[in-house]
Parts: sequence; C-alpha cells; structure tokens
Amino acid sequence: MKRVIDYTTNLLTWTSRLTHIVISLALVTATALLTALFFHDIYMAIHSHSLIKGFLHALGILLLLWTMVELINTELDHLRGGAIDVAVFIEVALVVVVREIIMLPVAETHPTWIDLGMWTGAATLLGLTYYFVRSGQHLLSQSVVTRNGTDLPPNQ
Repeated sequence: MKRVIDYTTNLLTWTSRLTHIVISLALVTATALLTALFFHDIYMAIHSHSLIKGFLHALGILLLLWTMVELINTELDHLRGGAIDVAVFIEVALVVVVREIIMLPVAETHPTWIDLGMWTGAATLLGLTYYFVRSGQHLLSQSVVTRNGTDLPPNQ
C-alpha cells in the first residue's frame, strides 16, 4: 500500500509542477500579448485622432496588464513555497469589473441603467468582499503575533 501512496504522491507532485509551468508560460504569453495590444491601441488612437476613446481602450488594456502582474507575482510566491492569497483573485475580479465600467462609455452599444446597476453592484460587492477578507487576514495575523508574544502563554 505504501508503494501505491508513494507513486500517487509522486504523480500528483509531477502533475502539479507541470501544471504550474503551463500556467507560468500562459501568464508570460498573455502579458506579452497585452503589452503589444496596449501599444497598438495607443498607436491607433494617435493615428485615428480619437484620443479619448483610444485612451480609454488603452487604460482598459493597462488594467488587464496590471492583473497579469498580480497573477504572476502570486504564481511566483506559490512556486517559492508561499501560500496562495485568495484576496489576489478578488483584486483581479475587481479590476476586471472596474475595467468594464471604464469601457462602458466607449462600448459599441449604449448600456442600460440595469447594466450600470449590475456593474456597480458587482464592484461594490467585490470591494466589500476584498475589505472583509483583508480585515480577517489582518485580525488573524494580529492574533498570531499576540499568541507568540508575551501577552499570552504559548499553550493557549
């Protein structure tokens, strides 16, 4: 039975490492493509003389590029043995929603009040979720410091 467990553990470890290599390569590729798209949007905005619309498109791409940097940093932390922080994924979702809100004025179709309400509600809920997660993490880290400090005995 121990051999089966060892084999399974090795297979899962190998699969996890291979998957993280694939994720890392995908993040690098997406970052390169978004960077190229960012500069292409700036070029097109200058040549089409539509600076405001081009600026908003470029800003939207820049926000996506920022999310890629956050995901790359999270992947790096994980590959170095750190824990994955769920708040990073909430940040990414929040940035994507904010990007959509920013892009509404230059969208091909005009958004309805319902669309605006849904995007605003999503941003509000994600913002609150992010706040509660970060507050909980802060309280948890304070309780760990208090437990390891002189305020409480170590076995409490």
